[in-house]
Amino acid sequence: MIANLNGRTAILFTSDFPDRVEQKTGILFRHDKLNCAESVFRALLEESGNSCPLELLRTASAFGRGMGGAGCCCGALIGGEMAVGFLFGRTEENGFCPDVCGHVAKQLHDRFVEHNRVTCCRVLHKGLPYGTPEQFEACAKRTVKAARITAEVILRQ
Repeated sequence: MIANLNGRTAILFTSDFPDRVEQKTGILFRHDKLNCAESVFRALLEESGNSCPLELLRTASAFGRGMGGAGCCCGALIGGEMAVGFLFGRTEENGFCPDVCGHVAKQLHDRFVEHNRVTCCRVLHKGLPYGTPEQFEACAKRTVKAARITAEVILRQ
């Protein structure tokens, strides 16, 4: 299916979109060593038929580890929200952002909280020091799940 989202052509919104995004996110995180935000953002853009050049990917770089290690909002959630903004956000330099963008963003947030109870990276990784294999695996699983949730929300829209 080809969809036109706010003037951007997005291709490949088929029922297997969440599966493809989930698989690609895992590869980007585990093998390519992208952080959580970068992995989710890039997988969602590329699997929706958009490119994600380095210049765009860099916008997600600061959000890994809950904003550079601060432990605030989960970077995987932020990467998903960035993709929502890319796909549903403004098409004009001025004026209000399209209502659909806020609607989809809230759906993503609510689904993430429903699954994880919180959005705070520090709380999500409580008791797992950064850099340990256990923390890495927990983050990998959460990152892949956040990507899937985002893809499902996008697909429903």
